[in-house]
Amino acid sequence: MRKLGLLITSLLLLQGSVLAANNMANLIYRVPSKDNLISIKGSLNCTECKLGTRFNVTVWNMYKGKEPSWARDYLKLASESEIILGQEFLLQGEMQEILSSGQRESVLATSFYNTDGKATGVFTSSTIKAVTKQAFQSSDREPIVNTPKLSVLTQYPAENGQDVTFVNIHALNFVGIQPFTIQIATLLKAVKNIKGPVIFAGDFNTNAPTKTLIMNMLFKKDGFKQARYTGADDRMTFLGQPLDHIWYRGLNLVEARVLGEVEGSDHTPLQAEFELID
Repeated sequence: MRKLGLLITSLLLLQGSVLAANNMANLIYRVPSKDNLISIKGSLNCTECKLGTRFNVTVWNMYKGKEPSWARDYLKLASESEIILGQEFLLQGEMQEILSSGQRESVLATSFYNTDGKATGVFTSSTIKAVTKQAFQSSDREPIVNTPKLSVLTQYPAENGQDVTFVNIHALNFVGIQPFTIQIATLLKAVKNIKGPVIFAGDFNTNAPTKTLIMNMLFKKDGFKQARYTGADDRMTFLGQPLDHIWYRGLNLVEARVLGEVEGSDHTPLQAEFELID
């Protein structure tokens, strides 16, 4: 009986420590409400433009623009890509200036505001005006910092009359299998009945073989194919597992490459050219 009492006391103390840590994190990082996740930056001259038969997509975790060459690298990638799926934006300084100007529309989904009150999360930048914008806040949160991960779904009209759907994900990192699976399964459910082309890409934080296995199983079950890369596969890895991925459905993949020469982040950008299917 005494041992049981000690166990219960220990569990209560542990629970109290976790709650205290979460409360402290809430004082440091402010998480927006679900109806205030999306903001739009930038502008477009051509509001009636559409995706062509072929188009380029860049996927890049931008490490909050900490690396010196980020701005130069981003502007080059933007000149080559109709769509950019970016993770870890930080809306301050040079990054805020670039995302707020130029002839692109950027749909930002905020995960949290840092100690300086600056937003961070994921964004999808495009030369085409989005006809649909929807943010998804993970139901679970990262431990210690107590912040969710964000994903954003956008749709763009194409010249063949279809709408092309993009899901830009930043997956939970320091969590177990169940929260990771729930986040991906929730997003796959959102696009399950979409008839047109879908590109689902970003930083999946597949930092363990079991996460990679579950990701592959979920996507293949829903008819997605994974991009294979021409040349060296220099994607960022953890314990040998690549973290960034491109999945697609209802499109032809012309070519995908890992841009190992780009040094504007700790992650290496992925770039793919897709072709619409008539």
